[in-house]
Amino acid sequence: MKMILTSVFLCLALFGCKDKKENNLIVATSADYPPLEFFKDGEIIGMEIDLIRAVAKELNYSVTIKDMSFDSIIGSLQTERVDLAISGISATPDRKEKVDFAIPHHKTISVMLVASNSSIQKTTDLAGKNVGAQMGSTYEKMVKDEWQPTIHNVALRSLSKIPDLIQDFKSGRLDALVLGIAEAENIVKNHPNFKLIPLPQTEAVYAIALPKNSPLTEQINAVIRKFETDGTLNKLQDKWTEKGQ
Repeated sequence: MKMILTSVFLCLALFGCKDKKENNLIVATSADYPPLEFFKDGEIIGMEIDLIRAVAKELNYSVTIKDMSFDSIIGSLQTERVDLAISGISATPDRKEKVDFAIPHHKTISVMLVASNSSIQKTTDLAGKNVGAQMGSTYEKMVKDEWQPTIHNVALRSLSKIPDLIQDFKSGRLDALVLGIAEAENIVKNHPNFKLIPLPQTEAVYAIALPKNSPLTEQINAVIRKFETDGTLNKLQDKWTEKGQ
């Protein structure tokens, strides 16, 4: 009995222990990325939230959505504090070393978001400018690894939450934001004084992330393939594009 209690306390102290109930999936997301996942009236909704609920239903699971900062998602999967994550996550080689991914469910390209009267037209115009990107994202990595070594004096500001970056952008502390096109289009719908600049050759795909060797991966793959065939994926994307959340 003493050993069991000690194990429980160690689990709580070191990992926080996943709040797992039978037939319930704990799903990590960063709910600040409309139209994929975001809060509305106290509830987390969005295209990817609809998708993971539909996937879970096919597999006879209920779902508990757990909001967290984007840069903590991979660590939560590695320690198995959550069962999976869906949050506009690109299956990059670096991430594949740490977690597993289901087959992709969404394609995107990167864009720069700038003021409509900005002189910035291309990445080389960012010399001496301040650029914002979400912490832990592929967009942050793009600025660090590709732009800063080649564009003179471009400064990067990384924050955990997109609304904080938008606030910095609106207040003039940032000259540009880098993010995915669907999310950027949503922002422009609500802020007509912003404009988008597509970044060529930056196509990426989003996929559900899971702990290494998760038995759920192949099950989820089967459902994603079914949703590709029966049109469910296209319907979800059309639904949230039309809503313009």
